[in-house]
Amino acid sequence: MDAKIYDVIIAGAGPGGSSLAAKLAEAGLHVLMLEKQSFPRDKVCGGGVTKRAFLKMPVDITQVIRDRVTSFVTVEGNHDFQVFRHKTPFVFMVLRTELDQLLAEHAADCGAELKEDSFVKKVVEHRDRVDVFTRNEHYSGRYLVGADGVNSLVAKQAGLMSERRKTLALEYEFRCDRTTAVNYKNRIVIDYTSVPGGYAWIFPKNGILSTGIGSYSLNQKQMDRYLHSFLDSRNLNGDLLSAKGAFLSVGGIRQPIMTQRTALIGDAAGLVDPFAGEGIYYALWSAELLAGHLIETFKEGNKEAFSAYQKDVDQTIMPELRALYQFSQEFYEDPKFMQKMVSRFPKLLNLVFDVLEGKRDYGKLYKRFKIVKSYGRFFNLKSQ
Repeated sequence: MDAKIYDVIIAGAGPGGSSLAAKLAEAGLHVLMLEKQSFPRDKVCGGGVTKRAFLKMPVDITQVIRDRVTSFVTVEGNHDFQVFRHKTPFVFMVLRTELDQLLAEHAADCGAELKEDSFVKKVVEHRDRVDVFTRNEHYSGRYLVGADGVNSLVAKQAGLMSERRKTLALEYEFRCDRTTAVNYKNRIVIDYTSVPGGYAWIFPKNGILSTGIGSYSLNQKQMDRYLHSFLDSRNLNGDLLSAKGAFLSVGGIRQPIMTQRTALIGDAAGLVDPFAGEGIYYALWSAELLAGHLIETFKEGNKEAFSAYQKDVDQTIMPELRALYQFSQEFYEDPKFMQKMVSRFPKLLNLVFDVLEGKRDYGKLYKRFKIVKSYGRFFNLKSQ
């Protein structure tokens, strides 16, 4: 048993957990990170870091960037439907094995204590502390943060996120030949039309392609079949490096994400884009918000600061996720119509680029989309 009482214990050393740990440690707090696996470890994730997420990173991640995306390509089967080009990179491609290890090491360099192979199996909250039990150890902290993903044990033990919504994703990563790597360099490829209730993707990573699908409608067996069909239509093959399937949280519905001494961030809190499945930005954003509240709690002695985290998330992050959820429901109802609408009104994609660069938010974009959608119906754009 460890006799220390940490200021904050963080379960999970992904981007959100490590970012939070770094900020708290830099402020002088005594922080413990518990990671259930050993680094390097992988996760189902396309590995796309939007520019606005890049700007929120607690450390420069340039050394692990494998590609800089300047083109967005929508496809239908084996042919390109439309290519949208941007002057500067709007997404940076990484391998999660490399990104997560870099961020965890940075947190440790800032003074946070990192313990790997520490699977949290039990949490007991008291009036003045939280006891955390791993397979072999017992730790105590003034506050506990669940940064442990969609299947968050911290959330379950704390009685939070009981109405969590999930969607399924399947990802293959494989090493491709030089010609294929050049063809996909700087390009994200998305097929919204061949996967019911979702999309298929191809992300470039300097000789490695991340390919996968996410869907609200398909089971795992069906997804494997659809993904193989998508790869065949694009004539893609290579040396398979990994094949992973996992659930992702679907954001957009307000739920309690904290108790008196426990709070959730990122995927554990359901803070994931329900349209694209992107979660890194929201993990970093929620970590940034919670860091401010915890630092105020300890440094200024404001006992009410921690409890204000829920309100902060509700007022800043949730409006954007609600707009994205409404948009996803409308988009996946008729994706071919949506693609034709964007083709007719390409300036919509310029607004999306602005969002990915952090120049505007999805809430304002959704309002513009509603107006353009009514024009699309007026011009009688057909989905077929």
